[in-house]
Amino acid sequence: MIPTKFVGVPRNFLGLPAKASAPDTSRVWVLPVPYEATTTYGAGTRFGPDAILSASLQVELYDRRRKCEPADQLGFATLSSLAISSQSPEEMMSWISETIAEVFTGTPQPDLLVVLGGEHSISAGIAQGLSHLWKERPWVAVQIDAHADLRDKYEECRYNHACAGRRIVEYAPVFQIGVRNLSRGEADYLASDPPVTSIFAEDVACGEYLADLARFVAGKYVYWTIDLDGFDPSIMPSVGTPEPGGLLWHDFLAILDTIARHAAAVPVLDVVELAPIRGLHAPDFLAAKLVYQAATTILLGPT
Repeated sequence: MIPTKFVGVPRNFLGLPAKASAPDTSRVWVLPVPYEATTTYGAGTRFGPDAILSASLQVELYDRRRKCEPADQLGFATLSSLAISSQSPEEMMSWISETIAEVFTGTPQPDLLVVLGGEHSISAGIAQGLSHLWKERPWVAVQIDAHADLRDKYEECRYNHACAGRRIVEYAPVFQIGVRNLSRGEADYLASDPPVTSIFAEDVACGEYLADLARFVAGKYVYWTIDLDGFDPSIMPSVGTPEPGGLLWHDFLAILDTIARHAAAVPVLDVVELAPIRGLHAPDFLAAKLVYQAATTILLGPT
C-alpha cells in the first residue's frame, strides 16, 4: 500500500514569514525526504533533513556580496516531508519519481526544487522523474561525492546508496567532482568509456577542471546532486562514510558559480547523506548555508 504522499507539519526553511514562504509566491521549494534503508556503515541520514531545517534558522539572510537579503526576492516554501514507503527501495524510487513529475507539472511550481535527503539512493528516483519530464530537453547531471557510486548493484540491490551515480547515468551524462574512493569494478566501468567524467579530489585544487565543467553544463538543464561526504571531513564529519581529502567551502563556491554562469537552468538540486552528530552543529549549518547560497546563486546569478 502506497503511503500518504506528504506527512507532518512543514518546518519553515530559514524561518521566513508567511509572505516569503508560500508555494504560490516562492521561487524555491524545499522538499524533505528522510529516507534511509540501505546505509552500510554510519547511519542517521533519516535525521538529515530536520537537522538542515533546524540549522537554517541560524543562517543570516543578508548576502554581503549582493548587499541585500535574497530570501526576500526569492521566497522559500518548505513542503511537508515526503512519506516513506517501507515496501522496497524500488517502490520508494517510483514514489519519488512520481512526486518530481507532480511538482513540475502542477500549478504553481518552483523555479528550483531543493530535495533534502536522506541517503543518496533518493537521487535515482529524482533522475527517473526528470527523464520523463525532460524528454525533449538536453540535460546533464553534476555530482559532488567522495565516492563514484557507480556499482550496478550493492548488497543485491540496484537502488542502494552506493549505486546512485550508476542509476543517474542511465538517464543522463554525469560529471563527478571530488571522488577519492571507488571499487575495482567501478574503475573497470569507468575504463569502458561510459558518459561519466570523474574529477578526483587531488585534481580539484588546481581548478583546471572548472573549464571542463563549464563546457559540460553549457546550455543544458542541470540536475545537481550533492553528497555531503564530497566535502573534507574536517568541515563535514557528519556523514556515514567520510573520506579524507575532500572539497572545502571555496571549492564549492567555485563549482556553484561555474554551473550558475553557464547552465541553461538548474531546476533540481539535492543535498544528501547528512547524518547529524549530537552536539556538533557546524556540519548541519554548512548544509543549510549551502542550500541558501546555491539557491541564491542559481536563481540570481553569480556576483
